[in-house]
Amino acid sequence: MTWSLQRVRCHGQIRTLASHLPLADEEPVVAPPTLRGQRMRRLLPQDVFVSSTALERCESPARAALRLVGVFFVALFLGVPGGAEASDASLAPNFYSGHGITVHAVRHITDRLIDVEISTPLIAPHAVYDPRHHVRVLLPTGYYNNPGVRYPAVYLLHGGGGANSAQWVEFGAAYAITENMPVITIMPDGGKVGWYTNWVFPRGVNQAWEEFHLNQLIPWVDQNLRTLAYKRGRAIAGLSMGGFGAISYAARRPDLFAYAASFSGALDLGDAAIRATVTEEGTRWLQNPDGAFGSPFWPFDQAWNMNNPIPRAASLRGVAVALYAGSGIWDGDVLERVPGASTDRFHHALNAAGVPHHYEMYGRPAPGQKPFGCDGGHNFSCWNYAFFDVLPRMLAVLDGP
Repeated sequence: MTWSLQRVRCHGQIRTLASHLPLADEEPVVAPPTLRGQRMRRLLPQDVFVSSTALERCESPARAALRLVGVFFVALFLGVPGGAEASDASLAPNFYSGHGITVHAVRHITDRLIDVEISTPLIAPHAVYDPRHHVRVLLPTGYYNNPGVRYPAVYLLHGGGGANSAQWVEFGAAYAITENMPVITIMPDGGKVGWYTNWVFPRGVNQAWEEFHLNQLIPWVDQNLRTLAYKRGRAIAGLSMGGFGAISYAARRPDLFAYAASFSGALDLGDAAIRATVTEEGTRWLQNPDGAFGSPFWPFDQAWNMNNPIPRAASLRGVAVALYAGSGIWDGDVLERVPGASTDRFHHALNAAGVPHHYEMYGRPAPGQKPFGCDGGHNFSCWNYAFFDVLPRMLAVLDGP
């Protein structure tokens, strides 16, 4: 089977349309969003970007093809995950309001990927990117056909700089990585620059992220999905800002998570460069530099120190921990070198506290050395690799079917 990848213009942005080139007796088939967004990505040049939600709102393929700017051909047999299991509506999960969360809409993007639009008094609409508040859910293959089976859950957190719950499936390869894995993947919104904390100075824009995620979202997920609703049924991981969030949440509530993983996380809030990044992003996205942790300057920086993972490393005893980071794609690549250095310091803090953990400082891998083309940068080629590597480690610790 041969697939054509067409670069098209959609509402002012370049997108990629994947379509099957039919044989003489076949009808054309448009690749499902899961193939457009994940499996194809590993076969294409780095500049090819595919967004399933953007393409769903785009022009028809016929009109888009008029703006064709490039064609790539891939010879590969590809299955269709969206049709791999029966879509029995009676077995599809229903999402109900509860635990302070109001459900407004549920959209089944594929048989595995669900988008749930919600609201909560703890988070102002202006705090999220959409500005509608979403939770994305990735179900394990076979979820519908095994109604008596319960699964562990991995909470997968996005990064900062205006990202949202779709980041791990629109830019990352979470869909492909979790395929055939017996795990439910929960991808919540964490705000444009929410920093997975209860904001010190919200200035009228409610941002109680820790309270929302730990006290509302987790019980709501357990209410609506067939999870294992206890510590050995949960893991948490995240990239960049989300890496901080994963470690911070697990350190604050080690009773909730059996495994925590950080990918290029900002794990030392005492680092001046990290403080500068947090305040700059707060200014750029919400005109509030001191919102998340207050003033970064002594003696007014108590919240920074209280939320710093390094002094709280010992709190992770009893939680399996994994840390991943690189050294940047070039010597001056501060975007990855700063969180990489903070990850290394946190690694030493865990050692000093006697907390066993998996630590991979992959540096700057040579081309082809790591899966997904990880090059040591602050990017999804490395975050995909990290999630791909850590997920089996998580499942070895978690209870499961």
